[in-house]
Amino acid sequence: MMPSVRRASGAVLLAALAGLAACSGDPPAPAVQRTVVIGFDGFDPALAERWMDEGQLPHFAALRERGHYQRLATSNPPQSPVAWASFATGTDPGQHGIFDFLRRGAGSYAPDFSIAEQLPPQHSLELFGYRLALDAGELRTRRQGKPLWLAAEEAGERATVLRVPVTYPPDPIQHMLAGMGVPDLLGTQGTYTLLATRPVPNADNGGRVLLAPIGEDGSVQTELEGPPSPLHVDGRRLRVPLQLRPHEGGAELTLDGHTVTVQTGQWSGWLRLRFSAGLAGSIGGMTRAYLVEAFPRPLLYLAPLQADPNEPALPLSSPPAYAQQLAQRIGDYHTLGMPEETWALNQGHLDEKAWLAMVATTLREGEAMLYDALGRRDSELVIEVFVQPDRVSHMFWRGIDTAHPLHAAASATARQAIADIYREADRVLGEVVRRLGPQDRLIVLSDHGFAGFRREVHLNRWLVEQGYMALRPGADAEQPLFAAVDWSRTRAYALGLNGLFLNRRGREPEGIVDAADAAALKAELRQRLGELRDPADGVAAVQQVDDAEAIYSAAQRTEAPDLLVGYAPGYRASWQTSLGAVPAQVLQDNRQLWSGDHCIAPQAVPGVLFTSFALPQPVAGIGDIAGLIAALRAARPAP
Repeated sequence: MMPSVRRASGAVLLAALAGLAACSGDPPAPAVQRTVVIGFDGFDPALAERWMDEGQLPHFAALRERGHYQRLATSNPPQSPVAWASFATGTDPGQHGIFDFLRRGAGSYAPDFSIAEQLPPQHSLELFGYRLALDAGELRTRRQGKPLWLAAEEAGERATVLRVPVTYPPDPIQHMLAGMGVPDLLGTQGTYTLLATRPVPNADNGGRVLLAPIGEDGSVQTELEGPPSPLHVDGRRLRVPLQLRPHEGGAELTLDGHTVTVQTGQWSGWLRLRFSAGLAGSIGGMTRAYLVEAFPRPLLYLAPLQADPNEPALPLSSPPAYAQQLAQRIGDYHTLGMPEETWALNQGHLDEKAWLAMVATTLREGEAMLYDALGRRDSELVIEVFVQPDRVSHMFWRGIDTAHPLHAAASATARQAIADIYREADRVLGEVVRRLGPQDRLIVLSDHGFAGFRREVHLNRWLVEQGYMALRPGADAEQPLFAAVDWSRTRAYALGLNGLFLNRRGREPEGIVDAADAAALKAELRQRLGELRDPADGVAAVQQVDDAEAIYSAAQRTEAPDLLVGYAPGYRASWQTSLGAVPAQVLQDNRQLWSGDHCIAPQAVPGVLFTSFALPQPVAGIGDIAGLIAALRAARPAP
């Protein structure tokens, strides 16, 4: 989305007066009996059970003994935005409308982000190459239905919700800090920058490269691009000056006029910068630097440009002042919805040490937020999700999966990383338990488990070979966004990580499948996908295929994929499949560091559920947690 632009106005004074008025009354009564919900994204039951039994997770084991533990069914598909939207609303994707990380763009075949959408201003004036917006446009969530925290507040409780996925833009509750969905200042979900003096391998995926020579004075001088100009119609971006000079043990970095020393192999603190938009004001942001290599061949990594919580250019929190108040109490923190930059490690632009240090930082930030909320005791419902187990499992599953193609080359760090992050989760749990009151109830859950990702399935290539998709002669099938597809002869296509769509007449721009033929075509696809075998060993690559009409509610089902492909453990849709490319073969080894995944058959990757109390009602899946929390609220004695 377009970041907001800072302008001088009376709104600042009005906000300050409102804050003073809010402080003038009596302090709110402390919450006596709280429901505290802690999510550990990607926490796998098989690993948790093994390590609990071995004594490596003592706090989880103690919670299992004195309360309740079970495996928790995940969503279909078992993707984080889908599962956490089901957690929030107590509904299936057919009602809440989140079916994948990606969705079909309106009126096209192009993928679009599934969590939120930014509608442009309805009225603007273009004059002499400038665009003057006459209204602010609209940012809205694509998640439908009432989330459990709104239901709690309507019932008289106060809620603090921290970093839960699919909470952008934030909901109007007492305290919310948005999680997955918050973009960077470029409008992406996290684009990092590499400043280099020579070409960088794998530079075209996940990041951007600033190539600049070393000048006669021995320094590198260039400009860092930021958000698009809010005034110009040609898409030009705002910039700030950047200079890198040699310095003992590292380099001296000057960014937007502020100079810091960066040491080789160490993260810097937060670096603030401001992009001037001339008469339109300015846009503030921040980043962190990591010096990969020093002079004479410097390589500098800059984290994605993020909104500064002290003056947010994006709607980070509810109320808007909460992000700043939190920063004043706990210090600066990442605001990007997915700040653990997995693609930087996957592409070799950060090494394991640097990446794990960044993950440790986001974990500490999340802890500080949670302990702040628990210490203030101003909410009857407190929820936070820690995503670090998921991110580490994605990147280091090769360390524990002896059958993965990269296992033999895995470092000692890689082989210990998942166990280490589980122990960190156990430490956090122990600290949370220590801070609870005698009447507080604790719920700990994960949205899904994990499995190895050993083999990639290029599902669009399978569709071509089976006659369901056609390519234009001479077109480059490796290009994404279905660049090579002949839609006049294509009956089905894959988009996202689990979705298979029919090219329906009247729904797709160039659809050819009539409604009367859809059921038979889906049945045929389900049968033939079940017969997909890996030529390497004859193992089935697909465990189940579900018809959306059979498993989803009807309210939002028209936006859903027609079929949900549940891959067998060890297999997953390729990245190329998710973006509409058609590589040359159907299956191949996954030789990327992203070696673990969960976008497979949901029965193969359940999550976990721990509670500090006996369940008042059965809980089968993650969509039942909202009902459990409502039951606890209903059973609470009147004050």
